[in-house]
Amino acid sequence: MTADSQTCERAREWASLRADAELSELESALLDVHLGRCLPCRSFAGGAEEVAAALRAARLERPAPVALVLPRRPAMQALEALIATTLITAGAAAAAVIGFDRPAPAPRAAPVAILAAGDAPDVLRELRRAMLVTPGRSVPRNRSLPDESAYLP
Repeated sequence: MTADSQTCERAREWASLRADAELSELESALLDVHLGRCLPCRSFAGGAEEVAAALRAARLERPAPVALVLPRRPAMQALEALIATTLITAGAAAAAVIGFDRPAPAPRAAPVAILAAGDAPDVLRELRRAMLVTPGRSVPRNRSLPDESAYLP
């Protein structure tokens, strides 16, 4: 393919795009330069404009409805019925095994505390401790730590 044929091919693509108003200004300017010196491309561009104008002016036609009816064989109908019955039975069996019970929604958490602007951090700590520790129950301690008395002088 020669450089002229590549240039003409690109110019014809641009002429087609220009006929549909899809060509940029730069490409349009480059096309005009090429059409000024290439008679075959100029006639192609003129034809593309004429075809595009004729298509835009043409009245739109409504397509006629098309119905495609294929004969069905009784053996295929029986096979389709068997497949449908098998799928329905398998679905019912799976539903029975899995069950349709949905888990109950999680209970909403009660508000922890309502704070006033002047509450001190100790008050918040006591409120939280009261909610975490049940009266009469000992708080488990980390037993892996050595006795504190070992560090006292």
